[in-house]
Amino acid sequence: MAANNWGPMLWMTFRRDVRIALTYRLAFVLRFLSTLFQVVVFYFISKLVTGSPAGLERYGGDYFAYALIGLAFLRLFNISLTGYANAITEAQQMGTLEAQALLPTPLQILIFGANLWPYLYAFGETIVYLLLGLALGAPLAGANVSGAVVVALLASVAISGLGLMGASVILVFKRGNAVSWVVEAAAGLLAGTYFPPELLPGPLQKLSYLLPHTFALAGLRQALLTGASFAQLMPSLLALLAFALVLVPAGVLSLQWALRRAQIKGNLAQY
Repeated sequence: MAANNWGPMLWMTFRRDVRIALTYRLAFVLRFLSTLFQVVVFYFISKLVTGSPAGLERYGGDYFAYALIGLAFLRLFNISLTGYANAITEAQQMGTLEAQALLPTPLQILIFGANLWPYLYAFGETIVYLLLGLALGAPLAGANVSGAVVVALLASVAISGLGLMGASVILVFKRGNAVSWVVEAAAGLLAGTYFPPELLPGPLQKLSYLLPHTFALAGLRQALLTGASFAQLMPSLLALLAFALVLVPAGVLSLQWALRRAQIKGNLAQY
């Protein structure tokens, strides 16, 4: 299928997913309450942190604002990390994966289309997180919003490479997305989601540089908390670009290999 024909297919997939999601209105309410509770919990935790804790000086020294950025963008990045594997698992369970694999459209495009709505929903959740934080006094005035958007988009692309590797694991082993589990746990501990990586022992600090999340969160905090310019964000942007140039091709190749392997073994639809 020509690339110019992918647009209508992606749009139909997106419209289908939106219609399905809108039938579960209670889920929207519960997710919003979950978001509200998380923000409020970290707001009160921040009351225990006084002064300017180590590692927060370059972000303004406010722990609530620091944690808010980690919370707000973690769900968005997790879609890039787990969404492709989830799309393949759902297709296996519905019995449609073999049919999709026979289409002239690459499987990567199909599972990307299945994640358009989750991406949009996660982006909306990120906005809600930031608005709730702003209402509770997070110092987001003067933020470089355009810079933050560029960092978030480039980070999502880079993390998608890891997500494609996770989808490959599902195709080969059927269950247990080890890539997503390891990366998600490592991001929570090493990448500065809840506390600065500078607080970690030296060897763990070095490990944090192996995660695109580390550079993404640093850039996002600079843009949103200090209003950093694009020139000041350039180290984070260049690091994320390097991750994307390495991880995305590696993810695409791993998914192609896993698909061929499953087709040869005849167990593509098994789960």
